[in-house]
Amino acid sequence: MERSAVILKSNPYGLIVSLSPDLPFEELLAAVGEKFRVSAGFFKNARLALTFRGRVLTKEQESALVDAIVSNSSIQVLCLVDEDKKTADYYKNAVIRALEEKERQDGQFYRGTLRKGQALESETSIVVLGDVNPGAKITSKGNIVVLGCCMGSVYAGAGGDATCFVAALTLKPAFLKIAGYAARSAIVKSKDTGDYPVDPQMVFVKDEHLQVKSITNETLCEYLA
Repeated sequence: MERSAVILKSNPYGLIVSLSPDLPFEELLAAVGEKFRVSAGFFKNARLALTFRGRVLTKEQESALVDAIVSNSSIQVLCLVDEDKKTADYYKNAVIRALEEKERQDGQFYRGTLRKGQALESETSIVVLGDVNPGAKITSKGNIVVLGCCMGSVYAGAGGDATCFVAALTLKPAFLKIAGYAARSAIVKSKDTGDYPVDPQMVFVKDEHLQVKSITNETLCEYLA
């Protein structure tokens, strides 16, 4: 393969991929895959906008090139940027818009611990990157996932959707509700250190009852059934 078949130029928000105009597309596709495979450590888990330069591509060819990049690296391609818009500010704004759209579609993230008296409400599913302490409350019309210890009150499917679920790395809620199905802890501590072992569990509605299960392949199959 030609060494100059694929040339990369990056800025903090985007990446320009210059492509050989003469190389047959299948060979170019292989060259792109190899280029990103050997450069994977440099880009790590980057989330960026992407521009292809040097040749006219069909939508199918663009898609194939993006697939080759993603499958040979840990890059997340947020969007494609037109060739004539190459400034760093334009890439930055494109990335911001793409991230906002992704969050709108996929749900909301909350980074930090919810403490006593704090309440969080969401129209979409929510992922909490922290603990939910006793006296804190989460209400969501979608799913609730706590990547920490859940000791407060959680209400998923608040719009009436009984297919929603609650999951946590440590699940010890004072009160839990999914749509119209609720359960309360028999023991409610005003103060809780959260000194529990990590035991990922999820709660979902099955046969008109709340089911609490360890997160396994079997549990996921049961939930999806």
